[in-house]
Amino acid sequence: MSFVQTLSIVVCLAIYLVSIFVFLTVCIGSPIRKFLTTQRLKQHSQRFPCGSCHYFSQEAALKCAVRPIEVMTEDAHNCRDFVARL
Repeated sequence: MSFVQTLSIVVCLAIYLVSIFVFLTVCIGSPIRKFLTTQRLKQHSQRFPCGSCHYFSQEAALKCAVRPIEVMTEDAHNCRDFVARL
């Protein structure tokens, strides 16, 4: 086998391994990242009453439809609009 053939095999193998790594990172990394974010949010929401409120959502853009500025802060402990989730 010549040097050029060996080099081409090594390059093809490297491209193959990198593509597998990227594929697995995209396919597995996204659900894992979402799971970890959800777990962090659950831990954080246990300190505040917002997690058990009817108006609270898991959306990153708008966590509370009634008081979006006070959600998940110390002010949330005295929220006048708290409605327990059934």
